[in-house]
Amino acid sequence: MCLIKVNEVSKSFGEKENVNLVLDKVSLEINKGEFVSLMGESGSGKSTLLYIIGGLDKPSEGTVVIDEKDINTLKEKEIARFRRQDIGFVFQFYNLVQNLTVEENIMLPVVMDGKKEKDYKDRLDKILKIVGLEDKRKALPNQLSGGQQQRVSIARAVILSPKVILADEPIGNLDSKSGEEVMKLFKTLNKEENVTILQVTHSEESAKYGDRIIRLKDGKIS
Repeated sequence: MCLIKVNEVSKSFGEKENVNLVLDKVSLEINKGEFVSLMGESGSGKSTLLYIIGGLDKPSEGTVVIDEKDINTLKEKEIARFRRQDIGFVFQFYNLVQNLTVEENIMLPVVMDGKKEKDYKDRLDKILKIVGLEDKRKALPNQLSGGQQQRVSIARAVILSPKVILADEPIGNLDSKSGEEVMKLFKTLNKEENVTILQVTHSEESAKYGDRIIRLKDGKIS
């Protein structure tokens, strides 16, 4: 079943003679439960495409349909709700709140969505177990390694059971051992939670964890 459909998406920045075309009529489909790696050199447009799929940016032309919803037709409140509930974001920088514990950081999306934390206690326990941080639940971010902090951000991304995880260079700040552990964690979540994952990476090693690789070159799928 097709979950994400990108149709003829173009994105340009600037005006008139200073226009920079970053994406040029990109079309792709990603099925539910797939783990897809998006590769390309720096400046190829891969992060821009990821942000457009996640509703963080809008295309200049074309459409993005997720779970049969054209996200570019959603109103401001609807797109905010869509990003909170349907998409889990994982970035190169962990973006953890430094004065909150591991479990408090993970539960932030629950709080921000106005849901009751007690209703997510079992879900929190399950996610902490999957990411291997059961014994760190009361720790603060500065008491964790980089790899552990990234695992917290991944747990935060999946706590609300999103349809899609969008990961932008998720191991870009990690050493090779921690990076490998994080990639294995993505694979586990993909299988156990049946969550669709689209990761942007420049690493061939990381890309191989996906079911398939899509390559971007000069704003086009190569």
